[in-house]
Amino acid sequence: MAVLKSLSILNDLPDNSRYAKGSYPLSKVVTDVTKEILSASPELVVNAYYDNRQRSFLENRILNILDRQQYFAIGSKRKMIKSIFDFMFGYGQLQEYIEDDEISDIDGVRYNCFSVTKNGVRMPADIDFCTEADFFVYCKLIALRNGGILNENDSHCRVADIRNKLRINISIHPRNISGPALSIRKHRRNAYTLEDLNEIGMLDSTCTDILMETLLSDKTIILCGKGGSGKTTLLRALINVLPEMERVLIVESDAEIYPDKLYCIEQRVKRDNEGGNPITLDMLIKDGLTMSLDTYCIGEIVGSEAMAFLNACCSGHRFLTTMHADKPKDCAKRLVALAKGAKGISDEKMLLSLFGEGVDCIVFMQDFAVTEIMNVKGIDTALNSVFYENVYNRRRE
Repeated sequence: MAVLKSLSILNDLPDNSRYAKGSYPLSKVVTDVTKEILSASPELVVNAYYDNRQRSFLENRILNILDRQQYFAIGSKRKMIKSIFDFMFGYGQLQEYIEDDEISDIDGVRYNCFSVTKNGVRMPADIDFCTEADFFVYCKLIALRNGGILNENDSHCRVADIRNKLRINISIHPRNISGPALSIRKHRRNAYTLEDLNEIGMLDSTCTDILMETLLSDKTIILCGKGGSGKTTLLRALINVLPEMERVLIVESDAEIYPDKLYCIEQRVKRDNEGGNPITLDMLIKDGLTMSLDTYCIGEIVGSEAMAFLNACCSGHRFLTTMHADKPKDCAKRLVALAKGAKGISDEKMLLSLFGEGVDCIVFMQDFAVTEIMNVKGIDTALNSVFYENVYNRRRE
């Protein structure tokens, strides 16, 4: 019932149509029919979403609306029904880009301004929702369908579509001045292997050998770089080559890694607005200490969970994780700064000492390629600095 109640708020969306009946583009028809069904019978959409057998009832309702509104002059009946189903249960205009495995990101900054990132190159995309109101309907539907909430009080949501392996960020007014915005990060349905990553140029043979030696030596590895540099792609590949019987706990803010390896436990945080008691990354890391694990994997360190990470990787567990950094030596500074955000922690020398003891290797990535690998050799407590050994450096053309 909560889903039905959430869907019903779409009734209040403004109708900013500037088209005369009979001259609507197909995308406008799809949006209007969806709004009418969600207004009158949202349970039809919910039932059909969870049960394919219920879709015939929904199809009959769509046909009735199309007949009554005389929309058939715009296109074939079958094409229109497919477009409406793609919008309700798929991704409508974005569906072809969702299905293209070479595309990693789909970004819309306005209802008629989209780009995609294909093989690491961003390019414009021919996507136009015609009006801001239509794009608003689309964003609300995508958020609600994946368990998110979007309204004036919650004007931003980040959800995961586990079925399609997507991370979705949506923001609307009042957070956004320029109208709704949508960002979709895609994860491949079939993970890259290390051999694949060699072929596409993320790794070379020297880099792969170093990573495999480090990985199989039970060492803690941090993959760092800016957003979109390939950290999660490489992390997924590394997890999949761990020994078969190795027991791995993967904790994330949103599902992104999707391991193929057996004997993996996947957990994610539970946010305040999801009901019940919230669960943080910090809590998941600490609870993992009682689970007889061989390896921890943290999707990304972004906050005070850095303190739990430093403590846990000094307790004999191997860690694989990612974090944002402009250069490899920034990892220590960022981890210390984030760990100090944990309650009552202020001793930088102690935190740096934990870093030197627990972290073994830092892999730096740029533009979907590994460019540096540095081993952590020790800490100079007098100078408050870290000693590194550079074991790999790749010049990018």
